[in-house]
Amino acid sequence: MESEIAIRVENISKSFMIPHELTNTFLERLIRFEWKRKYEMFDALKDISFEIKKGEFFGVIGRNGSGKSTLLKIIAGIYTPSKGTINVNGEISPFLELGVGFNPELSGRDNIFLNGTILGLSKNEIKSEFDSIVAFSELERFIDQKLKNYSSGMQVRLAFSVSIHANKDIFIMDEVLAVGDARFQLKCFDFFEEMIKTGKTIVFVSHDTASMQKYADRVLYLESGNSSYIGNANEALSKYMYTEVLQNTNLEYILGTETISSDMSTNNNDTNEQTFEGIKATIKQDNIPKIIEIYEVKIFETINPDDNVLTNGHEMQIKLIIKVIGIIDNIIVRVIVRNDLHQDLFVTNTSKKQVLIGEMSRGTYELVLKMANYFEPGKYSVSIAICDQTQRVFYDIKDYLAYFEVKNPKRLVSIEDIEVPHQFDFLKYNP
Repeated sequence: MESEIAIRVENISKSFMIPHELTNTFLERLIRFEWKRKYEMFDALKDISFEIKKGEFFGVIGRNGSGKSTLLKIIAGIYTPSKGTINVNGEISPFLELGVGFNPELSGRDNIFLNGTILGLSKNEIKSEFDSIVAFSELERFIDQKLKNYSSGMQVRLAFSVSIHANKDIFIMDEVLAVGDARFQLKCFDFFEEMIKTGKTIVFVSHDTASMQKYADRVLYLESGNSSYIGNANEALSKYMYTEVLQNTNLEYILGTETISSDMSTNNNDTNEQTFEGIKATIKQDNIPKIIEIYEVKIFETINPDDNVLTNGHEMQIKLIIKVIGIIDNIIVRVIVRNDLHQDLFVTNTSKKQVLIGEMSRGTYELVLKMANYFEPGKYSVSIAICDQTQRVFYDIKDYLAYFEVKNPKRLVSIEDIEVPHQFDFLKYNP
């Protein structure tokens, strides 16, 4: 029904005119007055269509320059589309360029009123929320200082605090959950989860694949201004990450020249196998096969492999099953253990422990992390990521993939800031 739609985007395109010559002064403009300036058209967005339901968390991903911020600015009413229509059912609070409109010569107090007015709040509304805004920003001691004396982090914290108190129906968020220090970021995530619980509509742009995988109901993957995929978050992230891999790595080196079974392709072939050229054709059709996949994770005590309820003080194991398609070399496996507050307590990877995983051909592999269980009683989650040597290109991410519980009320030891003894064992696995 129409009343259930928060945002409808229909065949939106946006183009910009880019001049070949820049004229920065009046004299340059006067000298070149009779010249016919040359421009080229840059298509930032091309025929984008989608609908966002009220209360939906809608993610947008893509590489830099793919059109993500341009799309958000069109939704927020900052840009007008070159063609197409957009309908927004509700008031918008844009978290785009935080702090736009701040005056460095005014105090933090005055800038709260200035920025709040820009966001559509009345003077009385700002007064009623003022103490809460200042408390959230944690800038009570500095609120009457001029903004030019604030650090960049303090300015962003103040801007974020004002924006969240606008309390609109729709939140447009562009890479805003990494503001301030670690403690302030945790407060931002708490607020973020509260918005989801209260049924706010959220449009969220981020390169943080873990947050996108955790929160998004659907994800739009933009590629060079085109809508490459809209749908399930895991599928969108998979296409995004593997397109990134294939554009930054020699494809023949990854897949090798060996044949790949036809179950990795949606193409209908008469034979049971597909050649390297067939794989490249499949990729051009956006049916990108996974090169490597996290298949399964098991967590248990060494002395009791059949139970994921662990005892503090005993050795524990995190066993990871990895499936490889084709050939890949020098991966890094990252393991994160979080508590029930979503705080990272323990982070390690194979590179840190100097475990070299060389060339892997097609098959199934097992990686076992053995570690001392220093965790205090409670519930924990395990997230796994596989990346290249730069740790910037991710082949697969499984967030909150497995859970375990620790019991032993007689021993309460905090894990934070403690180096936990651990080691990795890696071997070919034949189930």
